[in-house]
Amino acid sequence: ADTMALLRRCAREIARRCDERYQGTMTMTMRAITAYAASSSASASSSTSQVEDEDDSTKLRALPRVAGRAERVKLRKQGRVPGVIFAPGQEDKQLVSVCQKEISAAVRKHSLAGVQCTVFNLEVQAQDEDGNAEGEKLNVRVLPKQVFMHVTDRSVENVCFLAVEPETKVRVKVPVITQGEDVCPGAKKGGFVQLLRKDIMVTARSDQIPKSFLMDVSTLDVGKVIKIADLQVPEGVQITEAKMDLPMIRIGGKTRSA
Repeated sequence: ADTMALLRRCAREIARRCDERYQGTMTMTMRAITAYAASSSASASSSTSQVEDEDDSTKLRALPRVAGRAERVKLRKQGRVPGVIFAPGQEDKQLVSVCQKEISAAVRKHSLAGVQCTVFNLEVQAQDEDGNAEGEKLNVRVLPKQVFMHVTDRSVENVCFLAVEPETKVRVKVPVITQGEDVCPGAKKGGFVQLLRKDIMVTARSDQIPKSFLMDVSTLDVGKVIKIADLQVPEGVQITEAKMDLPMIRIGGKTRSA
C-alpha cells in the first residue's frame, strides 16, 4: 500500500476510536502525520528495506493513546510507558504508548545515552473499542530523543520520539567509552582514568550516527589528557561542540614513590 495513504488511514482510525472531546487533538495528529508523509514519501521504499534488516533490539511496538494525566497513570499501571512522536518541522504530535519491558530492555542493552542515539523501528498498531488489534500496522523510523527516568527506581517514565528518514540530519549526544584501563601506565603508577565528558554532541544523518566513541587509554601516563579535538569521527559526522580544546579524558592522581 502507498505509504502516505497508509499513514492517513491510520490517523483517521485513531481519531474515529477516540471520544469526541479528543477529536481536536487527533485531527491535529492526522495533519502532522500526513504532512510528514508527504515530505518523506520519496524515500519510503529505501526506508522500508533498511528497517527490515534491523535486528529485534531496535524494534519497539506502540499503541495509540489519548491525552490526559489520568490516562498516563492508567497506562503505567498496565505496564506501558506514555510517549509522543514528533515529525521534523511539525509542532503537532502523535500520542502513543510503548511496552515498559521492551523500552527498559532497550535501555539496558544500549545504555541510557546509547538508546538516545539509536534509530528504532516503531510499529504502531491501531486497536478497536475492546483493545483488540485492528487495521494495518504503521512502521515508523524513530529516534528516542528524550528518555525520562524515574528519580528513585530508574524505570522509564516517558519517551519523546523523533520520526526520521535515513537522510534526516539530527543533533545527538554520542556516549564516550574508554578501553585499556587494565594496561594504562598511569593507572599502574597509582593514577586513575577520569572520564570528564560522558558524551559528545554531533550532527549526522540518522543512518550514520555513531553508537559510541571508543577511546583507548592504554598508553596514557599520569597527567595526560585526550581532548575533544583528538576524536576521529566517521565520514559524514560533524562534532558540534563549542570548545574543541576541552579535555574528555584525563589520567589523574599522583605517581607512587618507588
